[in-house]
Amino acid sequence: MMKRFMPKSPSHTLLAFCFWYIHLLCLVERCKVQVRTNFTDPDEERALNAIFQYWGLSDTSDDWNISGDPCSGTAVDLSIRISEPGIKCDCQSNGGGTCHITAMSVQGYSTGRRRVIPEELLNLTYLTNLTLSGIGMEGSLPSFIGKFRHLRHLDISYNNFNGPLPPEIGTLPSLKHLHIMSAGFNGMLPPELGNLSRLQQLDISSNGFNGLLPPELGNLSSLQELYMSISGIGGEIPSTFANLRNMKILWASGSQLTKIPNFIGNWSLTDLDVSENNMTGPLPASIGNLKNLSFLDVSMNAISGSTPKKLGNLRNLISLNIASNNFTGSLPPELGNLTSLLTLYMDSSGLSGKIPSTFARLRNVNALWASDNNFTGKKPDFIGSWALTYLSMQGNAFVGPIPSRFYNLTSLQYLWLSDVSNGSPSYFIENMTSLSTL
Repeated sequence: MMKRFMPKSPSHTLLAFCFWYIHLLCLVERCKVQVRTNFTDPDEERALNAIFQYWGLSDTSDDWNISGDPCSGTAVDLSIRISEPGIKCDCQSNGGGTCHITAMSVQGYSTGRRRVIPEELLNLTYLTNLTLSGIGMEGSLPSFIGKFRHLRHLDISYNNFNGPLPPEIGTLPSLKHLHIMSAGFNGMLPPELGNLSRLQQLDISSNGFNGLLPPELGNLSSLQELYMSISGIGGEIPSTFANLRNMKILWASGSQLTKIPNFIGNWSLTDLDVSENNMTGPLPASIGNLKNLSFLDVSMNAISGSTPKKLGNLRNLISLNIASNNFTGSLPPELGNLTSLLTLYMDSSGLSGKIPSTFARLRNVNALWASDNNFTGKKPDFIGSWALTYLSMQGNAFVGPIPSRFYNLTSLQYLWLSDVSNGSPSYFIENMTSLSTL
């Protein structure tokens, strides 16, 4: 007699599935335990806990320290951006087995508690990246900052330090980026900064420094970006800076520099801002050698002499600002070669004569500020074919009515011509529906 097949009951099937799932979870957890063989160096862990306690921060996180060990979670995943506050660790170097803290970032955390850099930081000897920005640091920057031999990035901007920048900062052989913007430092810049042979970025803006740029900074042959606006530094740029041929960005507005050196044309600049200084003498023609320059601002100085014709070589220039200077003579026709130009500022620059007809090529200009000069002749009608949103030409010696092609400037938002009459039709501004200032 054939046996009748009896299917298993649903309860038996569900029970078997539960046993299988629990067994699988156990295997997964067992694998996790077996894989987790690297742990944070105990000295570094104690130091980290002490530092965060001093600063009133939590040493636990939903992203890192997820297992009770700091070097866990995102701290060991280099593909994920560092948490705030947070750390990054290296568990692979030195044969593995021990994880070392290589990066610490604490930004914008202010609890009203007085914060200083504690000596426990010295135990984090593997640090390559240290960011302590905008967290209310006070006191002086300790001299032991120079003992971090592996440090490549140091950002202590937006703090309340006082006193000078310690000379020991020049003993960081691996440093590539140094940012101390608005950090409260004063005194002279230490010449030891010139020892940082790998330095690529230096930001000393908005501090209370005084004196001159140390000639030793001319040794920074790897330097690409120097930010020193409102830093308090003055005087001439040292002749040793002629060695800085890799320099791409110099922002030095609101300082007390006195002269633009001729050798600046041998740099690799894309951005040059030396506005609001005490610059005198001519604008060096060598600036015309900076073929990659896109931003040039020399406004609010006392630069004299003629405008260099070689500025017309700057075919990549997007913004040119020569306003508020003591130039003489007329604009060189060669400036009509600047076909990438978007903004042209030359208010109160001392210029005179007619605006060259070659400027008809500057069709991409969207802002022209040319007021309070001594430009003569008729207002150029070709300006009506530009892409202007801002136009200021008052305070000159132009004659005749507004050219009819100006009526095409329908995107104008700001217009200042002193007189909108002078023989011009009364409906001149009717097409300018975007105009907000007249």
